[in-house]
Parts: sequence; structure tokens; C-alpha cells
Amino acid sequence: MPFERGTMTFRVCHLPQPLPADALERFAAAAAPPLESVKDEPQWGWVSGRHLLERRIDEETARLGGYIHLCLRKAERRIPPALLRAECRLAELAQMAANNSDRIGRKERKSIKEEITERLLPQMPPQLSGVPFAVDAADNVLYVAATSQGVLDTFLGLFCKAIGFEPVPLTPEVVAGEMFSVSPDAVPPLNFSPELPDSQASGTLGQNFLTWLWFYQEERQGVLPQTKLGEFSLLVDGPLTFVAEGPGAYESTLRKGIPTISAEAKAALTVGKKLRQAKLVLARDRGEEWSVTVDADQFVFRGLKVPEGEAMDPGSIFEERMGHLYTFQKVFFALFQRFLQEFREPEKVRAFQEKAKHWVRERDGK
Repeated sequence: MPFERGTMTFRVCHLPQPLPADALERFAAAAAPPLESVKDEPQWGWVSGRHLLERRIDEETARLGGYIHLCLRKAERRIPPALLRAECRLAELAQMAANNSDRIGRKERKSIKEEITERLLPQMPPQLSGVPFAVDAADNVLYVAATSQGVLDTFLGLFCKAIGFEPVPLTPEVVAGEMFSVSPDAVPPLNFSPELPDSQASGTLGQNFLTWLWFYQEERQGVLPQTKLGEFSLLVDGPLTFVAEGPGAYESTLRKGIPTISAEAKAALTVGKKLRQAKLVLARDRGEEWSVTVDADQFVFRGLKVPEGEAMDPGSIFEERMGHLYTFQKVFFALFQRFLQEFREPEKVRAFQEKAKHWVRERDGK
């Protein structure tokens, strides 16, 4: 499971109220059914965060230190496409031979496929997948490994059914309005291009933030303002994904070499494109390092690497990793708050845009 080892891919959600005292009992009541009960439809249910076969949910299996660690499991039987095609073709050839014919009708093909599917599906072992999540009750935050909107919607719906309320995914607009009391509409799109009028500035709130963050870290030579969590430095790195509204190449991705100092990056900024995705590398004074790819539109974090810890037992390792995750999201959202505060006033927007245009113009395609 990603919160226990390896890299983490996740969204951050706010819990509008604390989990009820009997939360584990509620999840246990909606535990994943036995695999033997899986038929022709996918089955969803909760399992422990330790592995996808552990249907027992209690203090021993689902709580690590101050955190709840569970997983939403999906189980379904599927026939491998190659096997289904081969079985269908075998049956079709047999039927053509029996009918002394060299072709078979569409309805017959459909009937053969349905019969074979009905015969083979119960023989297939269930395929398992999971959506792990962890709850930091002290911070009222839930981390969930759901990147697609469809999986997220399923997770939120089943979570609400089990617990009684729905976590709130922290998208840029939600963070602005609910965490920092700033209307997303109060922050206008920024114009970084020295060749476009300011009226043509575009991009989502998240895209403008991530592009600003690139400018901000270069302006400060990577050194961030002092925080209660320590001294941090930041690097925006590739791959870089640029997007823009309107005609032409809507999206472009720069991967090789050093994309941030490439002529292609300058060209993308010059035509008004904004960063939708980039890699961030965060370092703290004690030599600790975090690296992650950020999707700016939804604040989806992919492949987060956290500093190596010193803990040995599984419970302590998990708590240490969650502590590093807490540090990362606090620093990230503090940077987003700085961005929001900076651009609520039109005068500051105008002053910044002049600096940003100069920043793009003087990049020299480095």
C-alpha cells in the first residue's frame, strides 16, 4: 500500500467533521464481501490497509498510531480478451462447419459470445484492485489514492454511505474558498507573456499558481521564507506540461534535458501557455527531500517521495511517513496561500505582470 512504502499518489481531502467514535465498526459493517460471492458484477467494500484480502477491520488491523489506514477494494471477474476471442472463434468455426457455411451472422456471433461469457466467467479468478486511504484525525485530513474522477466519486459515495458525511477534495478552488476565505474569482488570470495583452490572460487557478510558483522559486533562488516547520528550498523541474486555451497546440510536454531553461519553455510562456503539471523538489535544512509531480488543475499529487526515515517497526515507519506527508502538504498549501494573498489586489497584479513579462523576455531561451 502506498502510504506504507514506496512513493505516494494521492489527493488531500478535508473532513467537514471528526470521524465518529465507532468509525471502524461502521467500515467493518460494510466490509468487502467474500471473493466467492463475486459474480458478473464488480463488488466494492472496505478492507484493512495491510492487504486486499484482510476483511477484518478493527483497532489491530486498521489503526496505526494516530491514523486510520483502510482501503476500498474492488473485486470483479473478467475474461482475458485474448481467451474470449479464441473461444468465440473456436465456436464460430465449429458452427460454420456444422452448417456447411463459410460465414456466420451478426446475431449468431453475439449469441455465441454471450454463451461463452456465461460459461467462462464463473471460472475466472476475481481480479482485485484497491483505493487506499489514511485519515489524520488530529488535522481532520484524509489522504486518498484516487486520481481519476470516476474512482474518486465512487470512493466518496461509499465513504458517505458508511460514515454519514462526505470528505471534501481540496481542489485549488476549494482550498481558496474554504481554507483561506478567498473567492477564486477574486484572483484573476496572470499574463506572463510579453507579446500578449493582459486581457488575453487565461488558465485555471491551479495553472496560474503553478506557473507563478516557477517564477517565485527562481526569483528567490529557490529559498523559501522561514516557516515553523524549518527552512525549505524549492525547485520546479521537468517534465513540464504546458496548456493554453484557443486554437493551435493546446498541450505540450517538455521532458528531456533541463526543460525549465529550454527555448521551448520560453516559447510556451510567450504564447500564453501555463503550467498544468510539473515536478516539485522540496528540501529542508537537515538534508531531507521531497519530490512529487503536481497536477495543478485538481491538486493531484503523483509519485511523492518522502525523506528516508529511521524507524524500524511497521507502525513507526507508517507514522514517520505520514509525518513527512503532513509536512509536505502544509508547506505546499502555505505557498498557495501566499499566491492567493498576493493577487487579490489589482495593483499587485499589474506590478507582478510587468516583472513576469521581463522574466520571460530575459530567459534568452537559456
